[in-house]
Amino acid sequence: MAGVIDRLWLRLTFVVLVIQAALLPLLFYRLLIIVEKSHADAFVDQVRTYGRILADQLEIGDVLSSPSRTSALLDSVILSGRGAYAEIVENGKALRSSLMARDATPYHGDDFRFHSGGDHIYFISVVITKSSGNVVLRLGFDETETLEYINRARLQILLALGAFTSISVVLAIWLATQLARPMTHLTESARRIAEGEVNSRLEFASSIYEVKELARHLESMRHELVGTNERLAGEILKRAAGEAERRSLEQRLRHRERIVTVGTLAGGIAHEFNNIMTPVLLYAQDALDVVPRDEPLAEDLRRVIAAAHRARSLVNRVLTFSRDIDAEPQCTVRLGVVVDEVLTLLRALVPSSIEIIRQGDDDTPIVGDPGLVHQLIMNLCTNAYQAMQESGGVLTVTLSQEHASNDARVESGDHVVLEVLDTGQGMDEETRERIFDPFFSTREVGAGTGLGLSVVHGIATSMKAAITVDSKPGEGARFRVYFPVFKEADSPIGAATEDIEPPRAPESDAS
Repeated sequence: MAGVIDRLWLRLTFVVLVIQAALLPLLFYRLLIIVEKSHADAFVDQVRTYGRILADQLEIGDVLSSPSRTSALLDSVILSGRGAYAEIVENGKALRSSLMARDATPYHGDDFRFHSGGDHIYFISVVITKSSGNVVLRLGFDETETLEYINRARLQILLALGAFTSISVVLAIWLATQLARPMTHLTESARRIAEGEVNSRLEFASSIYEVKELARHLESMRHELVGTNERLAGEILKRAAGEAERRSLEQRLRHRERIVTVGTLAGGIAHEFNNIMTPVLLYAQDALDVVPRDEPLAEDLRRVIAAAHRARSLVNRVLTFSRDIDAEPQCTVRLGVVVDEVLTLLRALVPSSIEIIRQGDDDTPIVGDPGLVHQLIMNLCTNAYQAMQESGGVLTVTLSQEHASNDARVESGDHVVLEVLDTGQGMDEETRERIFDPFFSTREVGAGTGLGLSVVHGIATSMKAAITVDSKPGEGARFRVYFPVFKEADSPIGAATEDIEPPRAPESDAS
């Protein structure tokens, strides 16, 4: 039951109903007894008084001397409206009223209580003393009208008690809601605070002293808890941000260390390989100078020399990745000029199934080597179009200027952003994490060396630029290179050259 009436206004209403259920029956029966007794006593007094008056008339007058006069007197009892039985008994002879109903209830003796006998007739007898002997006047009066009065009074009592009960319940509910309203307000405020609306105050107007004091203390507690919660939330956010930044830095540091290690190894191997290829190339050249040009051996030597040049080209790319590129001459470079040159060269190589779109025209200068910038852009574009060779698509190159502040992968500040976007097959997360590793390639053996994006990473690092890659399988890939904007306060550098001899288009790697 306590679980059903757990609301304050329901509980108060229930208490009022219980009290009324216990007291109203007692009140009803007590009022009913009073009403019944008052109507019964009034009826009995009236009929007995009426009977006594008739007896006095019979004793004083000469009504009994004439049967017709006696019968008229008895008829007057019936005609009075309440009379149902009237007769006079003298010397064993009875004279009844001629107006009595044929089926009238016979006289069975005097009634001493109202509504006794179950016949709805109240019988009384009055003895009249005459000189000739005693005469008995027997009268019967209908109790129906009085019983109807009693029934109507009973109904009126029920209606009055019902109205009293309804009014008292309504008043109890109203009073209970007035008492419970402050508690309901406190409950709603606490619910909003629990749902995150910590600025919801618990202050409200109430004339009840205890409720006002409770609200004041709860508001003080809320203020303290909210302040503590805000401080804890701030500390948690700071720790989470610091932890995320630490993991990002650790990941970048491990990746950089891995690339440096592999780069050092690749550089050493490249130097040794270059030392091996140098005498091969020299001796082959000397032998070609000695052998007549039309000899079959001369053609073989020319093939050896061409293969040696291709090997040296591969070695140069390895050295580009592994050497200290910071040692290269630095100058201001405008990326728009370099991008236009790369795309002009690329349009001659790209199949017609691939559309090239150039967007943006930012002319903000950066610091770097024009040749290396050219190679970086060429490698990214080559990697992009080769990812779309089979299915075709759109290659979009965009230049813009952005201010980075919320990206953990990029240092905050102003940057010129080079974006290379393709609609190829994209990459999964595992491939995306390894695309800058040297000699890593997703292509078939002989289709790529795996150094294209490694060289891009090395060039970008030497220019203090950051590279971000966003790609999902089936959604293409987007490479963004963030070049720091050149500022006048930087170290003196040389002027940029606009006539840049574009190197041979390199091979792509992953995407």
